[in-house]
Amino acid sequence: MRTARRLRELAPLNTLLARDQRFRQIEIAGPGAAENGEESRALRWQARRHWDSPKALLLPIAEAMGGLVCDKDFTLVRKCEGPTCTLWFLDVSKAHARRWCSMAVCGNRAKAAAHRARARLDAAEH
Repeated sequence: MRTARRLRELAPLNTLLARDQRFRQIEIAGPGAAENGEESRALRWQARRHWDSPKALLLPIAEAMGGLVCDKDFTLVRKCEGPTCTLWFLDVSKAHARRWCSMAVCGNRAKAAAHRARARLDAAEH
């Protein structure tokens, strides 16, 4: 496999990159990456980090917060409308009308509660 050979040839570069606390490595992209005939797409950058202290676990969160504040439209940050949910999210939907942190969790709960309320109302009317 040509990709695996290329990756082995890049091993010294990966070793040099891994000396930093936060580094990226060149890896095989995975199945299907080169299916469209683009052999160069068979490799990808993958972020890595040395976790040398418990405080280091907060670094990705801090970086994400910095990226949100500096790189994103902060007016699109919304609080989930789930009555018991405490999460916030960046609304990147086309119409910017997203209401829940997760449709599978909070959105489903809201829709199920609305359905139960309609069923109770229908039952009370009959």
